[in-house]
Amino acid sequence: MTTAIREEAARWFARMHGGTGDDAAWRAWMDADPAHAAEYAAFEALWRDFDSTPRVEALAQALHGQRRVRRRAIARGALGLASLGVLGLLARRGWDAFQDGATYAQSRETGIGERMTLSLPDGSTLTLGPASRAALRYSRRERAVVLSHGEALFDVARDAARPFVIDAGSARVTVLGTRFAVSRLPGLVRVSVAHGTVQLAARGGAGPLLLRAGEVGETADEGSALPRRVPRDAQDAFAAAERGLIVFDQATLPEIAATLSRWRRQSVRAEGPAEGGPRITAAVQARDVEGFLQALPRIAAVRVQERDGALWLTASEKNR
Repeated sequence: MTTAIREEAARWFARMHGGTGDDAAWRAWMDADPAHAAEYAAFEALWRDFDSTPRVEALAQALHGQRRVRRRAIARGALGLASLGVLGLLARRGWDAFQDGATYAQSRETGIGERMTLSLPDGSTLTLGPASRAALRYSRRERAVVLSHGEALFDVARDAARPFVIDAGSARVTVLGTRFAVSRLPGLVRVSVAHGTVQLAARGGAGPLLLRAGEVGETADEGSALPRRVPRDAQDAFAAAERGLIVFDQATLPEIAATLSRWRRQSVRAEGPAEGGPRITAAVQARDVEGFLQALPRIAAVRVQERDGALWLTASEKNR
């Protein structure tokens, strides 16, 4: 690894552990090159070496006595950490920095039609749906996931000391332990709860809304509209993973287009406003998306046309 990448990783480490880092910029840097993530992980490994009583006590004593931490406090210049004063930062920040420091971090993305299940270090499970991306960061205070696009199913191990928080654009989902799904769709974020209780809040403080087992909530993907319950079956969100079904319940054309685009190479797009267009209810075999698209004009007042490298769904004249 080059010295430049190593020093850049150390600077990011200092920012993130010092509370001055920008999460979005950090995630972009981590995703830009596998070497970035590898170097950052090396600093995390060194940081975890301080996760023992004697070393934590030493840091606390350094903070209490206001003593300067010398470079040789790091194991013989490991990864150039001492030269950047990172240990000094940890000592100054003391216990809060220790609690907020990342103990686990990774970013995963799935391709078209691909699903991925991750076993997380706290015993939780995350299943990414097709064409989805999530970045995870655990600390001793919080377990955090950023769902930048797509959908994810969560089976969260209960930990009263560390809430599990999902950032999905305008929506913030907080739980202690439960099974639920989060899906980012055109214009909205949908949360479906199978077990337990989930708190759904919109960015800007609107809400929050408590969702219990069997309930589904939605909030606008932009703005600060209040979250609301919607009359849907929460189990629909798990149908693809459990039964190979894609379930639509009074779905708009933009929702159908976005969902099917996760399952086929050629993207599906919707033309025209969602409001006033057809609402479609259907259960589609994930392996037969093409058959559903061919049958769609017979199911609803919809035209299906291929142009400009995409498949377009448009409400037909009789539906306008």
